[in-house]
Amino acid sequence: MKKLLLALSAGAILLGLTACGEKTIPELAAKHKLEIGTAVGNDFYAPEGQERIKDFSSVIVSENAMKCANIHPKQNFWNWNDVDKIVEFGQENKITVKFHTLFWHNQNASFINRMETKEEATAMMEDHIKTIMERYKGKIAYYDVVNEMFEEDGSFRNTIWYKLMGEDYIAHALKTARATDPDAKLYLNEYNNENIGNAKADAMFNLVKKFVDEGIPIDGVGMQLHLATDLPFDKEAIRANVKRYADIGIDVSFSEVDVRMPDRKANDENEIKKQTEIYTALVDIAKTEPNVKTFIVWGLSDKDTWVPGTFPGYGSPCIYDNAMNKKPLYQAIKDTLK
Repeated sequence: MKKLLLALSAGAILLGLTACGEKTIPELAAKHKLEIGTAVGNDFYAPEGQERIKDFSSVIVSENAMKCANIHPKQNFWNWNDVDKIVEFGQENKITVKFHTLFWHNQNASFINRMETKEEATAMMEDHIKTIMERYKGKIAYYDVVNEMFEEDGSFRNTIWYKLMGEDYIAHALKTARATDPDAKLYLNEYNNENIGNAKADAMFNLVKKFVDEGIPIDGVGMQLHLATDLPFDKEAIRANVKRYADIGIDVSFSEVDVRMPDRKANDENEIKKQTEIYTALVDIAKTEPNVKTFIVWGLSDKDTWVPGTFPGYGSPCIYDNAMNKKPLYQAIKDTLK
C-alpha cells in the first residue's frame, strides 16, 4: 500500500511539473516565428480581459481607438489616451503593438471629409502620418497604412483620398510613413483578398508587385479573413496566395480573423466543428508559411464582438465565450501550434 501511495504521489508530482512547464500559445507560436494575438476593445479595460489578452497574445491591435475619428477627432485636437494605454500595456508585458489604421474610408473625422483640393489632402495626409508615427516611433512595430482600398471587382475604392490625390495616394502614404519611421513594418490591409484568383485578391497582388518593382516601400499585406461557417472556405487557395507574396519578398498578416456562426446553430456540434476546422486550417498555414508573420483574431470574446452589429443573426466568432471563458477552440489552436 505504501509503495502504491508513493507511486501515486510521484505521478502527481510529474503531472504537476508537466502542467507547470506547458508552453503558452504565444510561446508555441514563437517557435514558428509567428506572433499571435487579438484586437482589443472594451474588454481591454476589464482586469479579466487584460489577463486573457496576456494569456493569448504576443501582438495586439486596437479595434477602434487608432482610427481617425477617435485618435484625431478635430483638426487641432488629438486624443492619445486610449492608444497610449495600449502601447504602455504592450511595453509592460512584452507584447508587440500594431496600428490600425492610418487611412480608411470609414470612421473619418468630419474635417477630413471637408477637404477639397489635392494640396490640402496631401498636407493633411503627411501631418496625420508624421504626428502619429513620430509619437510612437520605436513603440509600434506594424502599421496598416491604408485599409480597404479596393471594390469587389478590383477597382479602386472612391475614397476622399482617391478623389483628391488619385491612386498615387497609397504610394505617397507609404513613402511618407517609411521616411517617418524607417523601422516600422508597413502593410496594406483588405478583406475578401485571401483567395488567389479572386478579383480583389489579384488587384491587391498586382498593386503590391508594382510597388515592389518601382521601389515603393511596402513590407506586407493584411488578409482580414472575416469568415463564416456557412460560406465556402478554400485553404489551398489561401496558401497559394500567401506563397505568391513570398515569391516577391512580401510578408502577410492574417490580420482580422474571425469565423462567425449562425445564431440558430451556435450550439450545433457540426457547426462548432466547422468553425474549429477553419481556424486550425488558418493556423496551420500561418505556422508553415514563413512569410506569415502575425495571426490576429478580431476581438477577444463573443461578449464584445463586432459581428452581430454587422452581420445580424450571426455571432460566436471569438476564442473566448460571452463569460470570457476559453472555448474548446482555444485548445484546438494550441494543439495545432504544437
